[in-house]
Amino acid sequence: MPHPELLDPDLWCPLSPAERRELLARALFDALEGAPGVQGARIEIGPVDRPYDYTAVAETDVGDLKTALWSHARSVIFCDPSIHSANRRQLAPGPEVERAAERLRRRLAVSYTLESRGLTLKMEPEPQVERTWKAEHARFRSRTAVTREDIVNNAAEVDVRDLLAHFYSGPSLRVQGEDGTAFLLPAATEEEGRLVTLCLACGHWAEGPHAHCPTCSGPVETVVASRPARR
Repeated sequence: MPHPELLDPDLWCPLSPAERRELLARALFDALEGAPGVQGARIEIGPVDRPYDYTAVAETDVGDLKTALWSHARSVIFCDPSIHSANRRQLAPGPEVERAAERLRRRLAVSYTLESRGLTLKMEPEPQVERTWKAEHARFRSRTAVTREDIVNNAAEVDVRDLLAHFYSGPSLRVQGEDGTAFLLPAATEEEGRLVTLCLACGHWAEGPHAHCPTCSGPVETVVASRPARR
């Protein structure tokens, strides 16, 4: 890691919020070096009450790809002098940058094939897992069917209900079998958040995008004030 500040709380904590984001963005861009289509990287902050819920953003030739980077709770602990330095180092943002870059790399060159009936897309959302999406036009009906298949190569000893919960995306369900046995399938939906304008001068915030701070007319930054739901 060429950025020692991302490993040492004594170097990280004196930095301003803007300096921290700039440092993380440089480290993320370095970690994505050579990845197809990457033109830049930036860091987005979280909601007003959790500004250090950082999101890593890879700026590509076709748009932005995002993934969670570091949590507000970890950031607070990392800069808490009452906690032993060795314990704080275990929560350093440096390794999280590498993990975020690896997740983004898996999404930067997803292969697809286009055929007369439709499109097939294959990707690797995580190690040993292959996901296939198919969008096909029915031959004798005027409609299109979209299907998804996940193949887990190392799942021989994993409970199939845990696997289902891991890959399921949708609202929470009470699933019941023919024998009456039931279990809960937790929700895994993504929620779009509202836009919030943060003033870099006076620190006030306002709902919606604004060109200047409504309070002091200072420079502002517009962010999304929510994160995708997590289990």
